[in-house]
Amino acid sequence: MFKRLYLFLLVSLWCLGGCAAARPQHAQLPAAPDYAQAESWAFLPVGQTDKPVDVFYVYPTIFGGDGPTRMDITDEDLRHKADVQILINTGVFTDTANLFAPYYRQASIEVVWMNEQEGEALLSDGYHDVIRAFEYYMEHYNNGRPFILAGFSQGSMALLELMKAEFHNPQWQKQLVAAYLIGYSVTAEDLAKYPWLKMAQGEADTGVIVSYNTQLPHSGQSFVLKKGALGINPVNWKTDATVAPAAEHKGAVIFNAVTGEVVEEVPHLSDTYLEAESGALVVRVDPVKYNASQAVFPSGVLHMYDYMFFYNNLKENAARRTAAWFENKKAS
Repeated sequence: MFKRLYLFLLVSLWCLGGCAAARPQHAQLPAAPDYAQAESWAFLPVGQTDKPVDVFYVYPTIFGGDGPTRMDITDEDLRHKADVQILINTGVFTDTANLFAPYYRQASIEVVWMNEQEGEALLSDGYHDVIRAFEYYMEHYNNGRPFILAGFSQGSMALLELMKAEFHNPQWQKQLVAAYLIGYSVTAEDLAKYPWLKMAQGEADTGVIVSYNTQLPHSGQSFVLKKGALGINPVNWKTDATVAPAAEHKGAVIFNAVTGEVVEEVPHLSDTYLEAESGALVVRVDPVKYNASQAVFPSGVLHMYDYMFFYNNLKENAARRTAAWFENKKAS
């Protein structure tokens, strides 16, 4: 009992963007979003799609503690927290792409992390929302443009489920620039079961998945880093243990996770490599300065910095892959 209470207290101190305060437990599932309504979208650039490619982004877990199990998308506090996380991460893409970002009935971190078995059932509501939102986007907003899928943490989990369920569609495969499923794992087992899933092998291949999980050396597995996870180094775009020197690192951008303000920019943050034993993307940084969510993850797991640490490399790569998509289309 004490252990569970202690975990609740720790989780209440953590969540990307700050967890919501403890709330009364909602017995009923919040109403499903209606994606025909603008209020079900955090960002919806209708009439302002001035770029030739879109990004469909799904935000990470933004609440937890002894409260509701799934997000009510009409809750203004939670909407604000989601908006902040969307703004932090999507700056990687918005110079290149029109941003579409739905609200969805995501699960609280307490459900995702403490109750993995129960969580799988509760997570499915959020997954289905994301699938419905993407289907609505493709039918009503896409207008034949190529698109990027992008998510972080629980957002990447939902997008992976979308790709498993729906991306046997050859037309959607053709339109996919890349899927940035960051802060979660794609495994060889996933690829074998869903052969339309393909991992990135370099900096400019298209129709592929970009995935990694950032850690200090020898930090082992975590909830988001599964055994057998496949990944790519976003500095040298290698899929093996080749070290990318810090000189090749384009720069980290560190945000205040509550306000969304930039705290600092760090050029040449660290050398990086994929660790053979765990599949983690390894960096060498000060663990006191970058104390990342140890209430939820083991020591050494730098999950909350997955986008921030590689911000400029990802920004450059989104533009590079988009250019490659159009080059490939012109050549075909």
